Amino acid sequence: MNDSRPSRMTLEYARGPGPRRLRRYFLVGLVVIAPVGVTIWLLRWLFLRLAAILGVPLRQALGFPLPGLGIVLLALSPVLVGWLVHLAAGRQLLRWWNTALLRFPLVGRIYSAVSQIVQTVLGSHRTLFIRTVLIPYPTEGLWAIAFVTREDPPEMAHVLGEPCVNVFVPTTPNPTSGFMLVVPKSKTREVDTTVEEAMKLVISAGAVQARLSRPAGLDVESLLMDTREWRRKHQDRD
Repeated sequence: MNDSRPSRMTLEYARGPGPRRLRRYFLVGLVVIAPVGVTIWLLRWLFLRLAAILGVPLRQALGFPLPGLGIVLLALSPVLVGWLVHLAAGRQLLRWWNTALLRFPLVGRIYSAVSQIVQTVLGSHRTLFIRTVLIPYPTEGLWAIAFVTREDPPEMAHVLGEPCVNVFVPTTPNPTSGFMLVVPKSKTREVDTTVEEAMKLVISAGAVQARLSRPAGLDVESLLMDTREWRRKHQDRD
């Protein structure tokens, strides 16, 4: 007697590729949507925080809300301060302000350190991370990504007796913390990648491959290539 029921292999094939394909489409769609959602969420969070700084006091002073006015005034404040500093009276006022703050023991130390960091990062001659290197850290035989922050510091070279560099070794996945090390140049290895690409490698714990020229935003070609490889693999399996 002929059995008209479908075979086990046919049933597995019928219900296998469909759910797998839907799951793959779901993951690809999530990869596309997630950056947009995170970007919108961050912009909304930033908008609300900036509006709260000046928006609430302005609403209380005027008696009625003016959406966006707090952010506009907050954005114009640095422009106004920068314009005043370029005037002779503004430069003199800034000198008095620096001198007054530096006279306080604790406040002066904090203000001096923050001022130097901000001026280094945002100043017109900013070169915080010059290039990317590998250094033997935390021991010989292991290598860590580091960013050169200063070339040939003379005071350190005098102590070590050879040319050296100051480097920053970031931690994963939070690169805002890390270690400042003085490393002889002979111990460093050049890395042919940009600081931005190396930073992505650190933040992703090595999951994102550092490249010389990576497209901004989503790497659509790489995403589609992964989809094609997944489809080819399951077709061969089926």
